[in-house]
Amino acid sequence: MLRRVISLGLAALVLAADQASKRWALEVLGPGHHRTVQVVSGCFQLAYAENRSAAFGILGFLPLELRRNLLTGFAVVALLVLLALLARGRIRRTGRAVAPGRSRGGAIGNVIDRVRLGYVVDFIDWHLGDSYHWPTFNIADSGIVVGVFVLLWISYWVARTAQKAEPKTEAAAK
Repeated sequence: MLRRVISLGLAALVLAADQASKRWALEVLGPGHHRTVQVVSGCFQLAYAENRSAAFGILGFLPLELRRNLLTGFAVVALLVLLALLARGRIRRTGRAVAPGRSRGGAIGNVIDRVRLGYVVDFIDWHLGDSYHWPTFNIADSGIVVGVFVLLWISYWVARTAQKAEPKTEAAAK
């Protein structure tokens, strides 16, 4: 029960932060405003962007409507899988509930944008002067990436800990 509360609570928190920040970006930085907010000069700014593709322009070669439907469908399927895992008790450790909660909230936030606007609002812009520019992203993207990273890290760490804890049967038999 606690795992479900944590997971769904984190999803709601990421979703609320994502949608509130995107509303702000649309109103302050969005179309017609052509404004950027310098946070750290030469390194970090808030700048409005419309992402009509997937991360790093993946699927950019497909027609817009097909791309939007594929990305929305993929996100909905991923959400259903995460919900099914949570409902069936497949996420047993409380720590593991954090990862799908963050990812779920981020995925829902981006699906809302794609359905409502036809694109995802991005506005977090990291760069190193004019030489390096990371693709613009949003809070939902951060939730998804951090959630996946936490899940991979916990899976690796738990597997390594379990491996070290297993008694050496060959050594014990000698």
